[in-house]
Amino acid sequence: MALVSTSAFSDTLRIATDEWCPYDCIASQNQGKVGYLGDLLVETLEARGHKVEFVEVSYSRGLQLVREGKLDGTMACFREEAPDFVYPDFALGKSNSTFFSHKDSNWRYTGKESLEQAELIGIIKGYDYVDPTVMDYLNQTPDNVLAITGEKPLERLLEMLINGRLTAVIEDKSVLEYKAQQMGKADQLKVSGITDVVIDVYTSFSPQNPNSVEYAQIVSEETLKMREDGRLQTLLDRYGIQDWQAQ
Repeated sequence: MALVSTSAFSDTLRIATDEWCPYDCIASQNQGKVGYLGDLLVETLEARGHKVEFVEVSYSRGLQLVREGKLDGTMACFREEAPDFVYPDFALGKSNSTFFSHKDSNWRYTGKESLEQAELIGIIKGYDYVDPTVMDYLNQTPDNVLAITGEKPLERLLEMLINGRLTAVIEDKSVLEYKAQQMGKADQLKVSGITDVVIDVYTSFSPQNPNSVEYAQIVSEETLKMREDGRLQTLLDRYGIQDWQAQ
């Protein structure tokens, strides 16, 4: 009689995905690409015999489902938003929230007063933009902030910005630049301010799943192997980005 390890094997992990390219991409909207974190999850977990299935859901809903154990993990999140989740040994990216405006705009982000002076700022409902000054202002739900949800929220915000309906949009710099390039609108925008806080981006696993510690350890170990042998940078090259460790 063969002895079988109590560790998980041949599992299919159901991972929450939202549109936050190049970290986390919805394949149907991105020529089959699932984001570099999605590719990383597939490669690291499949190396140990596990399969990965991505479940499209809003970011806030995804966190809730993972917390309840109805999904096995999130492709991308901030540790500060879900301290109860299970994480790899190190971050898998870095994020810096940045304001973008129309190329002809004179508005600049310089702190709270500049937020008050903007006619209308576009954000995605439920997102944490990390910087305390920005979040303190947004949490007051001021009249000059438009929070949207639903399908393709960033794309809709960018269209509104280009059409002159918004003063600025705030988003991770890599995410907004990736989307603007994809839409062919990059030349219509400019950076109008960068927030002070850089935050780590993680893949995470459900606190309700007893195998989550093992999954996180696999991602840690296999990612280090990929960095050492060059496979990680090859993966990142598909999205035109550099290893976050060098940033």
